[in-house]
Amino acid sequence: MRFLAQIGRFLGITLLVCTSLGHAKSPVQDDWLAAFLQVGLPADAVSYSVTVLPAEQTTDRAIRFGHRETVPMNPASTIKLVTTAAAMDLLGPDYRPVTRFYALGPIQKGVLKGGLGILGGGDPKLVIEDLQVVMAELKAKGIRRIEGRFVLDGSRYQEPLPDPSAFDGQPLKPYNVPPHAAMLNFKSVRLGLWSEKGKWQTVVEPELAGFRVEPQLRRVKGGCEKNQFDFQQQSPDVLQVRGQVGLKCPGFERYIALFDHAQFAYRLFAKAWRDAGGSISAKPEKAKLPDSAKLLASWTSPRPMIELLSEINKRSNNPMARSVFLELSAAANGGGTRADAVRRVKQWLTSQNLSFPEMVLDNGSGLSRHERIAAASLTRLMVARLGMPDPYPWIDTLALAGLEGTAKRRLKGQQTVGRAWIKTGSLDDVRSVSGYALTDQGRWAVFTVFVNHPQAGLSKPVLDEFIQKLVGRY
Repeated sequence: MRFLAQIGRFLGITLLVCTSLGHAKSPVQDDWLAAFLQVGLPADAVSYSVTVLPAEQTTDRAIRFGHRETVPMNPASTIKLVTTAAAMDLLGPDYRPVTRFYALGPIQKGVLKGGLGILGGGDPKLVIEDLQVVMAELKAKGIRRIEGRFVLDGSRYQEPLPDPSAFDGQPLKPYNVPPHAAMLNFKSVRLGLWSEKGKWQTVVEPELAGFRVEPQLRRVKGGCEKNQFDFQQQSPDVLQVRGQVGLKCPGFERYIALFDHAQFAYRLFAKAWRDAGGSISAKPEKAKLPDSAKLLASWTSPRPMIELLSEINKRSNNPMARSVFLELSAAANGGGTRADAVRRVKQWLTSQNLSFPEMVLDNGSGLSRHERIAAASLTRLMVARLGMPDPYPWIDTLALAGLEGTAKRRLKGQQTVGRAWIKTGSLDDVRSVSGYALTDQGRWAVFTVFVNHPQAGLSKPVLDEFIQKLVGRY
C-alpha cells in the first residue's frame, strides 16, 4: 500500500473538488503579504493563489484567497507541473520509451563492419547501467569489435537543438543539457576531486573514453567555504579545473555536462564496451540511420512514465522535463516539436475544462525567461488533479517536504514534514512553489506562489512559513 494512501485512509479524507468556491477572508492573507514586505519585497513582485478544500462530511465551504493571482508570472520550474500532468494523461503512467540499436553493416568473424546506430525513442533516463545490459545482448550475438560509424539518430525530435550556453552562459551545467531523443546518461558525469599525499586525485563516473581531468588548484587557508574554481574544456579530451580549495576541505564533487550528444554517447559507449572486453574504432556522428540498417537489440525503459515524472518533479530535472515535453508531440505524430507540444498541452487542458489564455509555454521545464502562467491557473490545475479517480500517484510525484528531492532541506523539523507535497522553482530572479498540504483539520490546502524580483531569494523563508501556517490554521 502506498504511503500516501495510508495517510488518506488514516485521516478519513475524501477528496472533494468544489465547483463553487467560497471567498472567505483568511487571516493568513494579511500575514502572508506582510511577510514579503518585511523582507523588502514589494507587493507587485508577489502573486499567490490558495484554495483550502472542505474536510469530509462537513458543511464548510472551500476557502479561497489570493494576491495578484490572475497576473501572468514567470513560474520557473513549477511549470513542470503542467508538463508532467499532461504527460501522465496523454502518454499514460505506464508508457515506456523504446531505444533501438542497429547494425550498419554485416557481422564478420565477430566484427561489426560499418558500425553501430542508436535510434532514440525519447527515453529521458537511459543511463550507463541500462547501456551495459544492451552491450551484453550485443556480445551474445557474437559481436566483439565495432568498426566504421557510430550514429546517434535523434530524429524522433525534430526541434533544432538549442545552444546549451544560451540561457545563462553555463554550457557545462547539467541543467542546460538540450533535449535529445537518444540522450544517454543525461550527457553528464559526476566529477570527484580529493587530495591524497599532496596530490590531487580525480574520479569521473561514468568514465568516458579518451577523456581526462587536469586539476590546477591551489590551496588556501580555511575549509570548503574558501573553494572558488571553474571548469574549462581546453581540448575535446581535457577538462581543466582551475581555482582554489581550502586546506581543510577534503575534496568536492560536481556534475558536469560534456561534449555534444553524439560525442558523449560514443565516449560513454566506447569506454564501457572496452571494459567489457570488446573493441571499437568508429566515428561518432549525429545522423538519420540508413534504411539498410538491421535491428540488433531493443531496450524498453524499465521505468514507467509515472516513475520518470516523479523524478522530474521531485528533483526538478530539466533535461528530462524538456524531453518529455517533446515526447508529447513525438508520441502523437513521430516528430516532436515544441510548437506541437504546446498545442497538445492546450488541447488537453481544454479537455479538462481548464483554459489558461495567459499561459506561455516555451520548453515545458521552466528553464526559460519566457514561460508565464498565473498563480490562479496553476492552482486550478492542482485542484483539478485531486478530482482524479485515484489522485495519489499524481500527488506522489511531488517532493515530500523535509524528506525528498528539492524539498529535502526545506521545512525540516516543522509540522509540515511528511504533510506537504511541493514543487519548487528557482531562477536568478524567481522563486516559486506549488503543491498540497494536509492541514491540522484534515483539509487539503492547494497553493501556488510566485515571486518575480531581482531579490527573489529573500522570499525562501517566507514561502516555508506560509506553508506551515496553512497546515496549522485550517
